[in-house]
Amino acid sequence: MRITCIPIVITLALSLVHANVATDNKLPRGVAPSRAKMYTPDTKGQWACLDGSKTIPFTAVNDDYCDCPDGSDEPGTPACGTGYFYCSNIGHTPAYIKTSRLNDGVCDPECCDGSDEFDGRTHCPNVCEQVGAVSRKEREKLERVHKEGNRIRKEYVVYGQSSKKKLKEQLDKLQAASASVKQAAADTKATLDAANAKLKEYLESTKLEREAARERQLAPLIEQQTQRAEHANKIKNLFRTTLDDLKENHNKNFHDMAVKSTISGYDEYLEELKKQEEDEKKNDTKDKEEEKVQSALERMHAAQDATYDAKKDIGLMFQLIKEMKEKYNTEYNDEAVLKAIKVLDEFAPTWEDSSNDFVGEEFIEIPDEDAGDKKEEVKPEDKGALGEVYNRLQKGASKIGLGFLFKGPKVSKSEIEIAQEAYNKASEEERKSLEEIQKLEKKVNTDYGPDEAFAKLVDQCIEFKEIEYTYTVCLFGEAKQKSHSDTSLGTFSSWEGDNYDTQLYTGGARCWNGPERSVKVMMTCGTENKIVAVSEPSKCEYLYKMETPAVCHDLSEDAKDDSNSNLREAVYPGKKKHDEL
Repeated sequence: MRITCIPIVITLALSLVHANVATDNKLPRGVAPSRAKMYTPDTKGQWACLDGSKTIPFTAVNDDYCDCPDGSDEPGTPACGTGYFYCSNIGHTPAYIKTSRLNDGVCDPECCDGSDEFDGRTHCPNVCEQVGAVSRKEREKLERVHKEGNRIRKEYVVYGQSSKKKLKEQLDKLQAASASVKQAAADTKATLDAANAKLKEYLESTKLEREAARERQLAPLIEQQTQRAEHANKIKNLFRTTLDDLKENHNKNFHDMAVKSTISGYDEYLEELKKQEEDEKKNDTKDKEEEKVQSALERMHAAQDATYDAKKDIGLMFQLIKEMKEKYNTEYNDEAVLKAIKVLDEFAPTWEDSSNDFVGEEFIEIPDEDAGDKKEEVKPEDKGALGEVYNRLQKGASKIGLGFLFKGPKVSKSEIEIAQEAYNKASEEERKSLEEIQKLEKKVNTDYGPDEAFAKLVDQCIEFKEIEYTYTVCLFGEAKQKSHSDTSLGTFSSWEGDNYDTQLYTGGARCWNGPERSVKVMMTCGTENKIVAVSEPSKCEYLYKMETPAVCHDLSEDAKDDSNSNLREAVYPGKKKHDEL
C-alpha cells in the first residue's frame, strides 16, 4: 500500500511543479522575464504577495488557489482571474491577457503560441512564426513610409527654421524703419497743421472784408431767389384758396367720389402742414434765443429752401385737382368743382408736372467765394468798392502763401494742398508699415512646433471628398465643409497637448439649435499631406484624420528594436506599483 502511494505522491508533486513553473525558463507560468525578481522566494522558501498584504509559501504560487487579495500569486492559472498572463510569443510580439481567460477553451489571438490553453483540453497551435512574418512585413512597410516621411520632415525643418530666421530679420528691419516712418508722418502732420493754422489766421483777420465782398457777390442772387420764393408762395396760396373754396362750397348732395378723394387728400395735407408749423415755432423760439445774424450764404439757402417747399406744396395740390378733373362726374355741373378746374387749366401751361417746377425756371447756382466762372484780375486802377476790397485781399493772401484763393484753375498747387498730399502719403506708408509688422509678428509668434517643421504647411489647403460634402482645411487657417455653399467649421486656435500631432479649429458657423462648429485634426506619419478620413463624433464637432511627413520623427532606439520581436517584451498592463516593489 505504501509502495503504491509513492508513485501517486511523486505524480502530484510533479504536477504541482509543472503548474508552478513555465517549462522553458523555470519562471512561474505567466511571468515575464523582466518580472522574475518579483517571483523569487526568500531563504525560507516564503514569498510576499506583490501588494504586501501577506506572505505565503512560494510553492503556493500558481497552485490554482487564490491566496493573495491582488491575485498576484496566480499569474499562470485562472484561479484569481484578476491578474495578467504573459504570452512570450517567440517569433512574434509578446503580449498579456487577463488570467480569467486561461484554459477557457478559446485560443486567444493575443497568445499566438497557444500558451493560454495549457491544460490539454484545448489544442492551440503555435502560429507565431506565420503571424510574425505577416506582422514584420507590415511593419517593414510602415518603416519604409516612416523613413521616407522622416526624410521629408527634415526638409520641412530646414525650410521652417530658415523661413523663421528670414521673417525675424524682416521684422527687425521693419521695426527699425518704423520709427522714421512714424516721424515722417508726424512731421508732415505738423506742416499741414501749420498751413491750416496760417489759413485760419488769415481767414479770421479778413473775415469782415470777405463777408462784405460775399454780401455784394450774392446780393443780386438773393434778390432773384427771394422773388422766386414770393412767386411760388403766391401760387401756393392760390391753390390753397381754391381748395378751401372747393371744400366749403362743393355740392355735398352729389356724393362725387373724385371730389371727396381730393378734399380728403387736401385735409391730410393741412394736417401735415399744421405739424410742420408747430415744429417751426419751436425752432424759431430757439433761434430767437440765440439771436444769430444770418450771413449772405445762409439767406441765399433760406430763400432756396422756401422756394423748394412752396413748389412741393404746389405740386401736391396740383395733382389733387388734376386727378379730380380726370375722374369727376361732369353731369353734376358743380360750380365749385368747375371753378377749381378753371384755376388748374389757367396755371397748367406754366408748370412742369414731372419735375415740380415752373416752366423755363433754372436752378440758381451759388458761385464759389473766390471767383465766378470767368476769373479776371481786378487791377488797382479799377474803380468800385468791390474791386478795391478784392485787390487788398489778394495782396494780403499772396504775402502769406495763400494767393491761390484768388487765382484761376491753372494755378500751381497751394501750400495746403502740397502739405495735405505729403501727409496723406506719409500716413499711408505708416499704415502699411504697421500692417506689415503685425502680419510678420503673427507669423513669427505662431507655434510651428519645437523645430519649426509645420511652417512648411502654412496655408496648404487639403481636401477630402465624400458623396455629399467636400471637407477642407487650410492649415493654420480655416476648415470648411463645402456643398452648394461653403460652411465654416472653424479657424486654427491651438495645438492640443504637447506632442504637436493634433490641431484644434474653433469658432465655426453655429449649428441649428447647437454649438459652433469645430474641427480636431489628428495627424499620423505619412509621405503625403492628405486627409484620410472625416467623422462627426459629436454634433457639429468634426474629426479629421490626416497623414503628413511633419509628424514622422526620428525612430528612437526602442522603436528600432521593434524590428526584432525577440528583443521586445510587452509592457505589463497592471498597476505600476507592483513593478516598484
